[in-house]
Amino acid sequence: MKMKFAERLKELRKENGYTQVMLAEALGLSKGTVAMWETGKRTPDYEIINTMSDMFDRRIDYILGYSDDPTSPKLTQEQIEELGKWEIQSEQIDVIRQFLRLDTYGRMNVKTLIQREFLRCLEQGTDQDISNIKIGIKTISEDNA
Repeated sequence: MKMKFAERLKELRKENGYTQVMLAEALGLSKGTVAMWETGKRTPDYEIINTMSDMFDRRIDYILGYSDDPTSPKLTQEQIEELGKWEIQSEQIDVIRQFLRLDTYGRMNVKTLIQREFLRCLEQGTDQDISNIKIGIKTISEDNA
């Protein structure tokens, strides 16, 4: 069951140990403003709601009463690591696409450079373990494009 903003704000304020006065002071507003929000007579602007999202560690749509999902808007370490993997994958895909667009001479130069650098890394023992990487390339025929 979704709550209205006024009810949700009151619930969050109490959960976090704030009185109306304390919340108003934390937001740099008057107690009357918070009271008006909790009675449904007014609603805060986006900046204030964003600040409350940080204060209460809740998503904006939850605070506004549009959602019953009380999860944190902050990314977990696992989510941050996953985003990092996506960024690396995106960069690798860009390199492959650029390589594929090269002419024969350009591809030959890149292959020679990669082979030379690979041998250097092997000799120095600085080559990277890629056993956890799976690469697939799919070509699309013009009929399906």
